[in-house]
Amino acid sequence: MMIMNRLKFFLPLLALLFVSPANAQFSQAGSDYEYMFKGEVGYMPFVSNLGHEGENGYYINDLRHIVNVNVINGVNIKQNFFVGLGLGYGYVTKPDDFSTGWHSALAFVDFDYRPLDVEWSPMVGARAGAHYMMADSPYGNTLTPYFEISTGLNWFFRHEYRNMERNYLSIFLELAFAYTQQTTFIPIRLGFRF
Repeated sequence: MMIMNRLKFFLPLLALLFVSPANAQFSQAGSDYEYMFKGEVGYMPFVSNLGHEGENGYYINDLRHIVNVNVINGVNIKQNFFVGLGLGYGYVTKPDDFSTGWHSALAFVDFDYRPLDVEWSPMVGARAGAHYMMADSPYGNTLTPYFEISTGLNWFFRHEYRNMERNYLSIFLELAFAYTQQTTFIPIRLGFRF
């Protein structure tokens, strides 16, 4: 009977010893990943056409530029690396006549890397996906691959630690080189990470 009473006393203590390190380890691992959203507005000046003209010319003719908005849902890994899925809307138009344009949609996988854990950090990134031009272009609806590489500057405007966790809020400016719809562009974007 005496042994049973001692076991009843030590078994809960033993269980607590195993549970405590598990909780500490879980919270430590949990701080490495954080779900994030990125919102962006951008302007993509035309650079050149590539490939072969069809009977209606290139898919994007007449030096048309793209004004766009993107939303990306993803994960920050250990503060510095982001991967996410994005959707975008674009308006393809001539710089001197915004009243005539074509609508487009973009779906992509987004990667970016910020190598420094400081208030102002450089960043590099890449995107790959599909660009869909809607109806009004000379070719009607066209779906083509979308590829991009980028560089930029990321500003953590609240650069402090709270409860041993990183504050990930930031504003960023990106300059990129993109190819889609038989055309190369130089995207310029301003974004907010939250």
